[in-house]
Amino acid sequence: MWNTSDFADLARASSPGSLYSWLTGRPGGLASFNHPGREAGRFSNFSFNASARNQLVGLEMFNRTDDYIFEGWSSGMTSPLVACLNAGWRPGLTGVTDEHGTTWGFHEGKGRSGLWVTENTRDAVFAAMLARRSFATRVSGLRVDATANGVRMGGVLNTAVADVRFLVDVDRGPEWDGKPLRIQVLRPGTSVPTVVNVVDTVNGAVADFTVRLNAADGNWVVLRVSDPAVANGTPGPAGHPCNDFGVAYTSPWWLQP
Repeated sequence: MWNTSDFADLARASSPGSLYSWLTGRPGGLASFNHPGREAGRFSNFSFNASARNQLVGLEMFNRTDDYIFEGWSSGMTSPLVACLNAGWRPGLTGVTDEHGTTWGFHEGKGRSGLWVTENTRDAVFAAMLARRSFATRVSGLRVDATANGVRMGGVLNTAVADVRFLVDVDRGPEWDGKPLRIQVLRPGTSVPTVVNVVDTVNGAVADFTVRLNAADGNWVVLRVSDPAVANGTPGPAGHPCNDFGVAYTSPWWLQP
């Protein structure tokens, strides 16, 4: 929770539904789904609450050193990404170190978030969170910027069926010069995301590609940036394109005719 007028009393907000009611009573407050699926219940399996949708601005895709795209899949559960977005929530995607010690920010490989802000102020940070102008990563110093038909990640594409042009800028600076990377286009699936396109790129380049999207197949699209030379420590179905090492996730775009 961020920016609420008081703290949540878990004795009075002991379930997701009552917590959402508490949150919507504090209209300036924002919240995130943290390490989704690591504990039992999964926020009542992401049961949707329309009144809280705008205030739920985050879904963690990296927590500590873990990639959550296939969290719970091997036990028969649905990917948290698919379950949350298919339920109707519209969060930005984030990463966190979940650091309980005194060395926050020093460990390479732990989750972190990028925000696109207009200025370095608290108000601008909250505006970026509300607009879902965020990306998840677990690599320090990484820049990710992406647009779909000119709309920055986290935005709405006012179309039902269209050829959507993506421009994706991924850069970690000279340390990664020439490093091969891969961009996977994620769409709704039943238990895990469906990958409808895979594009090879390199650090420092702007990938430019077009994908035909149809809202009838689901109303969201997410880009995952990966390192194809390293395996995913928690893989999904055999042969799934996301069984490589996740470097970053853009926030979703929403197809809204």
